[in-house]
Amino acid sequence: MTLAWPSLVENLLLQFMNMTSLMMVGRLGSSALAGVGVANQVSMLLQVVFMGLSIGNTSLVARSVGAQRFADARAATRQSLIVGVAVSVVLAAVCVPFAPWVLGLIGAAPEVADQGAVYLRAIMLSLPLMAASLLVNGTLRGSGDTRTPMWATGAGNLAHVAVAYPLVFGIGPVPETGMAGLGVGLVAGRLVACVLSFMALARRRRGPLAGTFGPASEWRPDSTVLRRLLAVGGPSAVESGSVQIGMIFFSLMVLHLGTEAFAAQQVVFNAASLSMMPGLAFSVAATTLVGQRIGAGDVAGARRNGWRCTTLAAGWMSAAGVLFFLFPEPIVRLYTDDAAVVASADWGIRIVGLGQPLQAAAFVLGGALRGAGDTRTTMVVGAASMWGVRLLFAYVFGIVLNWQVPGIWIGWIGDWSTRGLAFIWAFHRGGWAKVRI
Repeated sequence: MTLAWPSLVENLLLQFMNMTSLMMVGRLGSSALAGVGVANQVSMLLQVVFMGLSIGNTSLVARSVGAQRFADARAATRQSLIVGVAVSVVLAAVCVPFAPWVLGLIGAAPEVADQGAVYLRAIMLSLPLMAASLLVNGTLRGSGDTRTPMWATGAGNLAHVAVAYPLVFGIGPVPETGMAGLGVGLVAGRLVACVLSFMALARRRRGPLAGTFGPASEWRPDSTVLRRLLAVGGPSAVESGSVQIGMIFFSLMVLHLGTEAFAAQQVVFNAASLSMMPGLAFSVAATTLVGQRIGAGDVAGARRNGWRCTTLAAGWMSAAGVLFFLFPEPIVRLYTDDAAVVASADWGIRIVGLGQPLQAAAFVLGGALRGAGDTRTTMVVGAASMWGVRLLFAYVFGIVLNWQVPGIWIGWIGDWSTRGLAFIWAFHRGGWAKVRI
């Protein structure tokens, strides 16, 4: 609970920012709402490298701290930052000029691509800030500090909203800039969060992370550490990439049903993220605890913590699922009053509510397996479930049988149920305890 509650607050703050952004954009019309959604899809695909590095870094730091090898924890942090920042700069330089073309390539209508390109450019320009924050916060969590990322994220979210709101709508002397204002707010928020995370790590004077930002001689590429990072982070990056590509195809099916249906999908995803917060929080706790217990040679403790985190997350997420199933329309109307969007999103919210218990298991036990370094299992299960269940079911029920939006969401619940059951079986079998990195 000590590890989970700051992560829960951090995720709630992040979700508050996302909700506020979508609520602002929702007032600009369904094309703007869909544009933000498709831009986020592209950005998530491009971020898989940093997600993989962050997972590899967190796992190595947790194991090293558990084994009292503090120099190894600091080395993993430095090497992940070297690679992450360098790759993010290259991606930003390549993607910013071609933002409209990229969105059009994945099937966005011209008006959606025009709106989304403005936001995608802001996402990519701030990508190095996001990458650095993600990696530093992963280091802090691996060492057992989940409070610092919470405070940094909270401050970044406040900066995002404070800058974006007057720019989007035009308040007082501030001119109305619409989507561009939302992008400026995003950059401001990421800058604040990045600076605060770096300052917190740089000021460490004792503990396992003291001296992480050492002399320049310690910032040279180290092939041994990089190989260990890639051994854990590589499969996670492949998993994330496969899932994100699958999400693009999933979104294309929804786009096939019309702009209103796609806008509804963004509303459902954003609202449903509230119920996912406990799962994400206890996933962070499971990653840290399992990694540290494995590093200390305590397999029984790692197993016990994994199951406890899963039970707690399932309880919280199931309670939220009941609310989603019983009261979908009031939730949707927080984002938009468009009748077509409300009607489409209603079914999605209900189906998301039904899938909460097994989604909790998928989140938390996936985090436990990654903390143990068993990212190959999560890679295989994640990719197979996305492509063999979510996309297949969504296509059959939503497109072939013409069940429209409800059919698409059957694919979603099938995917998370499959992942949850698979991770329960994998964690029960215990092969993760024998992984060496």
